[in-house]
Amino acid sequence: MVRTPEHRPFVERFREFLPRSQRVSLDRYLAATVRETFAEPGCPLCRLLSQKERRSLESLLWEQVNDPMTADRLAAARGFCWEHTWALVPAGAAVHSHFGVAILLERILRDAYRSGTSSQALERWLAPEEPCPVCEWLAAAEETLLWATAELARHDPGLLLQQPGILCQPHAAALARLAPALPWAEWEMRVARERPRWSHLERLTHEAGRRPWHLPQPATLPECCPHCLDAPPRRDRCWDWFMHQREAHAEGAALEPCLGHGLESDFLRSRAALAELLDDLAAFIAAADYRFRGELTPGQRSSWLRAIARLAGTVPAAGAHERNRPSSVVGSAHAPEGQP
Repeated sequence: MVRTPEHRPFVERFREFLPRSQRVSLDRYLAATVRETFAEPGCPLCRLLSQKERRSLESLLWEQVNDPMTADRLAAARGFCWEHTWALVPAGAAVHSHFGVAILLERILRDAYRSGTSSQALERWLAPEEPCPVCEWLAAAEETLLWATAELARHDPGLLLQQPGILCQPHAAALARLAPALPWAEWEMRVARERPRWSHLERLTHEAGRRPWHLPQPATLPECCPHCLDAPPRRDRCWDWFMHQREAHAEGAALEPCLGHGLESDFLRSRAALAELLDDLAAFIAAADYRFRGELTPGQRSSWLRAIARLAGTVPAAGAHERNRPSSVVGSAHAPEGQP
């Protein structure tokens, strides 16, 4: 339950200053897309955001791997957040190659190696100058979808109360902040009626929000961070979903600290292991050249996956974007009566 804050989204406040004749009307295609998505079970906004997330990452790997502006932005952001770094696994599979993943991560990890010559320098490098680009794209899309849903629901409250699609709690709370006059008491009653019929997975989806595109399973990884495996779980969407499917790591997996946890272990050893990983990544990338002759070692073939684990960590705890992120407990706040 989330209390409606005093500060509303910028787009909503900006529209109030426009004359009524100049206010932006709802795009017909966007309105039709939102309505169609409400006709399917589950959270409509989560489904649309998942689709955009997948298109964005696939497009990046297909078209922008060698783009200088993309490289500069990723360097400033220290790559992606934990969720979207691991999303490179299915995104690479979707474009039929993890070659682009290796190029992106080799560039970022080499910057970390060059900049992090000491534990203090590495700690400074682990402070991103920019947000995760995919998170930024999704935040903008989410704001647009919330505004479109609010406009549609104002004219047709049945969109929230009668359609098969039911907003998840995070999106219902965000929409309540944007449109507090919508029939939230009736929405809560509807959720209470349908909740007993939901499976455990459906309840988790409703309470936490959309499932990350890819969740690492330590049992199948060639490399795990031992500090990540011992990290206490937090209460946020990625942690909730990770704990839902968490497994023990494989017995033969290498235990190497991720970049964030490398500050807590033998720094020189971690730096040497990073140099070895960079050599393996360089060999994996070179193998894509038609002039390459020879055979890659198992470590070189799995270097792109080890690079993901080394940069983001096995769990959402020590990556550059997660180190200082406050925990958010679903349902920790209290909303006014009749609001989710």
